[in-house]
Amino acid sequence: MKDQDDPMYDSPTYLMYETVRLVRRTGTRMFPGQPRMPHLLVLWCVARSGPLSQRDVAERLRMDAGDLVGIVDALEEAGHVRRRRDPADRRRYALEATDDGLGFLDDSLRARRRLNEVLFEPLSPDERRLFREMLLRVLAHHDDRFADLAPGGDSPADGAAYQGTAPRERVVTPQVEAEARLGQARQ
Repeated sequence: MKDQDDPMYDSPTYLMYETVRLVRRTGTRMFPGQPRMPHLLVLWCVARSGPLSQRDVAERLRMDAGDLVGIVDALEEAGHVRRRRDPADRRRYALEATDDGLGFLDDSLRARRRLNEVLFEPLSPDERRLFREMLLRVLAHHDDRFADLAPGGDSPADGAAYQGTAPRERVVTPQVEAEARLGQARQ
């Protein structure tokens, strides 16, 4: 069985799933008690672009608004963000990072850099750069938030910039499949 291809080990999605699990395990071991990535993303978003309404944060991060409530509650309880009435619309609240939150974010980003160093230690600097570029190309193809970060400013295959708020779904027609097989045969 070992000399045969294994569909799970040949699957990039499975390997990414296992990599995410590795990131969580290693991060928890290296930084016990630290908040998980969703908390850091919310704090980063508010620090970078705030003050923002919770709805704006949810849209920018493609996060479920219901999940965001608990995250914001935890960040507020920890003193990292505060809710204030939005001066533009008194019916809603705007989130802003506190000074403690900004310091915490800086510390957390340094910790994430150390985590990346540990996780990707087997890769050379060139391999790390290439890995990052490949991830950005995949993300940019499906999510406009990453389009300007990908090498060459990658955009959807049809050349039109993706403008939606959800990941772009690619439709694979028989013609697209045939063209892909033809392209593979040429290589």
